[in-house]
Amino acid sequence: MVKQIHKGDEDRRRWNIIDASCSHDARYVPQLLARLDSDECYENKRHIVRALGNIGDKRAEPRLLQLLDKEPGLLLGDVVRSLGQLNSRNAISRIKLLMDHKIEWVRQNAKWAIERMSTQQSRKL
Repeated sequence: MVKQIHKGDEDRRRWNIIDASCSHDARYVPQLLARLDSDECYENKRHIVRALGNIGDKRAEPRLLQLLDKEPGLLLGDVVRSLGQLNSRNAISRIKLLMDHKIEWVRQNAKWAIERMSTQQSRKL
């Protein structure tokens, strides 16, 4: 049975998000996307973005691409990593620009995402 992620206090929601992430169950994607548009706390939004990458459902790609353009800080690094997990070809040029970002977490994830997508592309050839 799919849990309702929005139930409970901040900590309970965080654990529900983490459980969804670990399950890799695509049935959670609509709930996770809805939570991104809610008044969810910053830390939980970071968990949501990571869960979307771990689940690997392409329905998350458009929303993550939007976040790529507007999110600062550590959440941006999580967005980049999730786009790499989704093998988002549409994000490559923008992710490359982040390889020199001022925040190390963003730089590390940008480099990881580009390497991962390059490896994925090589395997297809």
